[in-house]
Amino acid sequence: MTKPTPRMDAEANTCLRFGVLLLASGASGYRVIRAVKRCARSLGFDNADVIVGFNTISCTFHRGEQFRTAVADVPLPGVNASRIEALETAAHSLLQSYRTPEVIGAALDEIERIPSPRWGPRLSTLAAGLACAGFAILNQFGLATAAVVCIAAMLGQLVRSALHRAHFNLIGTTMTSAFVASAAFLLLARVLPISGVVSPGFVAAVLFLIPGFPLFTSFVDFARFDFTAGIPRLLFALEIIVVIMLTVSVVAMLSGTPEAQPQAVPKSAEFLAAGAAASFVSVGCFALLFNSSKRMALLAATLGMAANAARLGLLAYGVRSYLAAFAAALLIGVAGGLLGRLARVPRTTVTIPAAVVMIPGTVIYAAVHDFAVGDIVNALSRFTEVSFVVLFIAGGLSVARMLTDPNWAFFRYIDFDHELAGEERPINN
Repeated sequence: MTKPTPRMDAEANTCLRFGVLLLASGASGYRVIRAVKRCARSLGFDNADVIVGFNTISCTFHRGEQFRTAVADVPLPGVNASRIEALETAAHSLLQSYRTPEVIGAALDEIERIPSPRWGPRLSTLAAGLACAGFAILNQFGLATAAVVCIAAMLGQLVRSALHRAHFNLIGTTMTSAFVASAAFLLLARVLPISGVVSPGFVAAVLFLIPGFPLFTSFVDFARFDFTAGIPRLLFALEIIVVIMLTVSVVAMLSGTPEAQPQAVPKSAEFLAAGAAASFVSVGCFALLFNSSKRMALLAATLGMAANAARLGLLAYGVRSYLAAFAAALLIGVAGGLLGRLARVPRTTVTIPAAVVMIPGTVIYAAVHDFAVGDIVNALSRFTEVSFVVLFIAGGLSVARMLTDPNWAFFRYIDFDHELAGEERPINN
């Protein structure tokens, strides 16, 4: 066996860099594996073995009897939908021909120059407030409550952005932001002349912290038995969710917030119209928080509006919440797959923002309240109900993926014997 050449070292490192950028942007394990294999094929490797974790990636590239192994430890992954889109575009255009490490490296340099975060603090703060306010409308908390939710969420997002720029611990950042948002909501609700019980809204005020991308992406990994990536990704999402819920519970204990009963979805065209509009705003703003481009945010908002209106219609006619969520998630997944092909965007960048708003906020509030007052039995029952809804949303997205993506459904990766040819497209939209 001969020693790998320096040229082979550069090629292997280029492939690894491609995978690291995708993984750090929040892409699923399957998407990272396919991209690395595409890059390896474009650089003339015979095969590539790729193992992807939550924040680690290990690759072995083969060419004849030579091989090269490259390993990387990725900083804690975030969510950057714009970078995922650019990398996927490069994988499906630039890598459809044989390339040199220099050409691919130059493209990756260009992708890394895409601003992250893509939107400035003013827009991201407003997006967080409007996203949570739309969620409040969907959960029938009322317009006045939604306005207070918007202000509280904006304050929480400002704190989160400041702590993130200072590179503060993620758990501490989440805890502080959740406390500021929930406490600010309760304080504003008591100071302002608002009638009725508005306390459930403080759960809506922290929704911008929910790690929707890693949560639902982990279930996509599980559906393909990618446990190396799925298990730590799910544990990360659950850890963040637990921190949020514990913080909110402390606020509930200290403030003595009253209990609120879930309300039935009314059979009225007015509420469905309001729900559709709130879904459009909320989903679009969540997409902006995920660093989506304007085009991706608009696609996600349109998709979420249609699917959530259908879910509200099913709930109005007495369909179980988790079955309605499954049907809506299935619609999101199927339509998102088709839109992804037509608009040339990764499906996860439009489907996950559309799915996040279907989490039942009133039930979450009731569970937190029960936990705060020591009613553990009812708290566990309601947490189970929320878990069922989340699992059925994930199931709907997974089934839709099987129906619309044969490569994913049949465990196909990349054919290294395929001869490459194709035209390049712009990668920075």
